[in-house]
Amino acid sequence: MKRGNVLLFSILLMLFFTTDFFAQVIYSEDFESGTANAGWYYYPNPSTGLPEETVVAAPMTNAPSALTGGGNFLGYLQDSDGSFTGSATALNGAVSLANYSIEADVYCYVNEPLSAYTGLVVYADTTLKDFYKLRADFDASDRINFSGRKSDPNTFLPLFNKDFKGVDNPGLFPTVSGWHKMKIEVRNTSANETSFWCYFDGQLLAGCPIVDTTSTRNTSGSFGLYAFQQSSGGIPGYFDNIVVEELPTILYSEDFESGTANAGWYYYPNPSTGLPEETVVAAPMTNAPSALTGGGNFLGYLQDSDGSFTGSATALNGAVSLANYSIEADVYCYVNEPLSAYTGLVVYADTTLKDFYKLRADFDASDRINFSGRKSDPNTFLPLFNKDFKGVDNPGLFPTVSGWHKMKIEVRNTSANETSFWCYFDGQLLAGCPIIDTTSTRNTSGSFGLYAFQQSSGGIPGYFDNIVIKQLQSTTSVDDKYVFNVPEEFYLAQNYPNPFNPSTNIIYNIKEAGNVSLIIYDILGERVKTLVSQFQSPGQYSVSWNGLNNAGNQVRSGIYIYSLQTNNAVISKKMLMLK
Repeated sequence: MKRGNVLLFSILLMLFFTTDFFAQVIYSEDFESGTANAGWYYYPNPSTGLPEETVVAAPMTNAPSALTGGGNFLGYLQDSDGSFTGSATALNGAVSLANYSIEADVYCYVNEPLSAYTGLVVYADTTLKDFYKLRADFDASDRINFSGRKSDPNTFLPLFNKDFKGVDNPGLFPTVSGWHKMKIEVRNTSANETSFWCYFDGQLLAGCPIVDTTSTRNTSGSFGLYAFQQSSGGIPGYFDNIVVEELPTILYSEDFESGTANAGWYYYPNPSTGLPEETVVAAPMTNAPSALTGGGNFLGYLQDSDGSFTGSATALNGAVSLANYSIEADVYCYVNEPLSAYTGLVVYADTTLKDFYKLRADFDASDRINFSGRKSDPNTFLPLFNKDFKGVDNPGLFPTVSGWHKMKIEVRNTSANETSFWCYFDGQLLAGCPIIDTTSTRNTSGSFGLYAFQQSSGGIPGYFDNIVIKQLQSTTSVDDKYVFNVPEEFYLAQNYPNPFNPSTNIIYNIKEAGNVSLIIYDILGERVKTLVSQFQSPGQYSVSWNGLNNAGNQVRSGIYIYSLQTNNAVISKKMLMLK
């Protein structure tokens, strides 16, 4: 490697090891080194104190079937000596860990004799000899079970127990053994309750969250793996691609099940008259054109029923100082409704500037989801900041009939000069994200909210449920550490998604025409992939990386550095590939 590049990577590596940009990823393991992490420890037998067998790395060929994209090794766990009557539990991480998620590929057995389970563990407390486990039990029970380890001394049944049945999760549970993705999110949601969200193959199980309000509950603990069969030799548990992440703080949530909307909702005033809009109210679920599956008995209802805003209704909540957050909600979306009917979400609403950003579904002939700011050009009346996500660019995603859908906006101040937005529909990032606002009049904080519009005197009802606002990590302070002699308006955005598997997107901006290179390196400074090497004109560019190196081979999990270089400037950032 050339001397200049050696110096550059010395600086980059020094910065990397002194920052906490990936603090949200607590732990990850794919066993591809051929050896399991040394941090795994055994859950002791409460009767004898003897340890259990540990997790070991084993060849992928040991599993009944190979995990697609799983590499050459996996994690193997089994009570092979019968010391736990077929139960094996391995833990990792500090017992002080709280508010995190664990996700892994797990080999799940179907109709295996003698009650064979595999799954994941959270909040394991070595002092109390207690933990919570999510285990797949696809025999005649056809269930996924979530339970605590403490048992009633008379019945031997868990004090905390929930069965997710196949009948309540239609089409989700497998009929043959194989690999599946399992996940638990655990949060201490108040001083008196710990809540759990459980997922199977990316889908939240019906009945979540589960809330433990018992006085003996655990409020922190290690994470782990679990395998069981009621036999002297147990059953092998096969695991791969374990990722443990710190969970963002939930700033606000509302499901309207109290029958009353939160008192914090306020109206967006008419900029001409100062008059308020109608507020959000809780209404029976039966008021909606169709019920939201798992939505409970009530929803949020918003409408400009008196026409004071010519059919537009916007309701806000939260402080105008809020920054770097996400809003997610179930939203009833209209398809081919007359007079331009929209529903959606709002971020960064500033009551002083009378401005906000909104994501709105517009599924008529336009077949689009629109994201825009409220400020308009006084001559054209068009938004100064506007982006259409078209159906043709998101094939198969947009609905053809009206119904409930999940909408989400993530907003971050990604530098001193830019605010970036990631927009999702039904869990999928919309093509073209992130959208970056670099205008001098942009908002850098603000309230969140709901939006409903129809160009008529009575508007259209907006129906909303399960609103969740989460605090996101700001990237500003970290990004600034990676800038070298950077002229104004020359920038490199953080890749998204990050961590990623198998592909990620990179957006950058060039101020001056010239030769441009965008190259990915490993942390040893070896070139992995050249994404761009050409003359480019000023403007914004977007490049995707599919995780392949210059030889066309899939790269391994780990940290990579991507570097944007022009004739007189360099910006470099890091990303994480997780399989």
